[in-house]
Amino acid sequence: MRLEEIKKLLDGRLDVEDVEIKGLAYDSRKVKAGFVFFAIKGEVFDGHDYVEKAIKKGAIAVVGEDDLSMPVAYFRVHSAKKALARVSHYFYGKPSNEIKMVGVTGTNGKTSVTHLIHYIYEHLGVKNGLIGTNSWDVGVKKEAVNTTPMSLDLNEMLRLGIENEREFVIMEVSSHGIKENRVDLIDFDSFIYTNLSEDHLDYHKNFDDYMFTKMRPFMWFSTYDPLKCAIINIDDEFGAYFVSVTNGRVLTYGLNDDADFQARQIVYGLNRTSFDLHFKGEFICHVESPMFGKYNVYNVLAVFAHFYYDGWNPKKIALIIKGLPSVEGRFEKFTTETGVNVIIDYAHTPDSIYQVLTSLNVVARSDIITIVGAGGDRDKTKRPLMGKHALALSTHVYFTSDNPRSENPQNIIYDMISGNIKTNYTIVIDRKDAIEKALKQAKPGDLVVLLGKGHEKTQTIGEIAHPFSDMDIAKQLVKENRL
Repeated sequence: MRLEEIKKLLDGRLDVEDVEIKGLAYDSRKVKAGFVFFAIKGEVFDGHDYVEKAIKKGAIAVVGEDDLSMPVAYFRVHSAKKALARVSHYFYGKPSNEIKMVGVTGTNGKTSVTHLIHYIYEHLGVKNGLIGTNSWDVGVKKEAVNTTPMSLDLNEMLRLGIENEREFVIMEVSSHGIKENRVDLIDFDSFIYTNLSEDHLDYHKNFDDYMFTKMRPFMWFSTYDPLKCAIINIDDEFGAYFVSVTNGRVLTYGLNDDADFQARQIVYGLNRTSFDLHFKGEFICHVESPMFGKYNVYNVLAVFAHFYYDGWNPKKIALIIKGLPSVEGRFEKFTTETGVNVIIDYAHTPDSIYQVLTSLNVVARSDIITIVGAGGDRDKTKRPLMGKHALALSTHVYFTSDNPRSENPQNIIYDMISGNIKTNYTIVIDRKDAIEKALKQAKPGDLVVLLGKGHEKTQTIGEIAHPFSDMDIAKQLVKENRL
């Protein structure tokens, strides 16, 4: 790509020397000679403060939002994030047009659904890439910095996926990713909606903005195309709104009769869930899934709908689902020698905590002991409801630290118990100590449920991310204490 092309893409007014662009960067530390630097305004840092540094490192042009004067070409735009998405799309040769894209959005379930689709494609011999909370892997692995990568990183990864002969890329699409233009111009072939409940209101400010942001990708299906599909949980409170905003092909899933893909005769167990799969009212096959709980029935239905859209026989998919591995940090479990069931789950929103603990109450034969906290410097409005659900659906709750960041963890816990009158809880600030106390309290047959961190391998206190894995800590404590 040449600088003149960027000028045209950004409707630039400056006369520029038409030279070859060597690369793009939004982080001044990654600028090299011949790069174009995009000055992005973030929540903490402002890229405009690093323009001089980028120029010293060899930037031949800068894209930004402020009125600046500089010794290299400067394109002033309304949104540097939008500009980055547009230029990245063309710089990497419109990669999403060459590879099949599957997007998954919703408050909960994104990671589980994307991993299920990824695993099934692998089992079917279809090479595919996975981008989300746990990992970025398109044949080349990269550390997952955000659930949805910045547009520059995303387009680069899609090009790498094509070079590594990936037929599909399955990705989680967060509300931050949509609102910050990270997926602008991405040509999605199918887009799955899981559910919606209050989350990230510290960022979105109100629920309407959060919901509308999630709807935007479904609006992108502006005309009917049988080769593209919106897949929507019609049981969800807001599912009908998502159906109404798209003009594309729609498949729905749920437990009610009006769903295209429906689960009937559901039988729940701690180690297995089964149901009869129906499509448009007709029985298709019996499904055995190792995934736990009602919320995972919805996730599996979403997967059936996607593979039906992609032309696969649901009976073949059902055989693969029977042998699904667990998703890291999503209802991972092990049983101690004394018969205590330990469960690790990423649930960190009011709805996800409610769903996990409600499902456990269906199968529990003994006490449910829950360890839970809330992230610091994040949406404070959800904390009392998280605490309310934990207290109402557990025999005993240990309120502890999650990732307190700059907040006092004790204040976070006080927010969680605020307004609750139940007293079935203990406050233990140190998360390892809380896990140990819960394990020692548990009797054979009890469920010890560690919520909030799931797959995470660190705990952020202040600005430092300390090594910490709920699974590793729990297994270590069980071994040390012979529990």
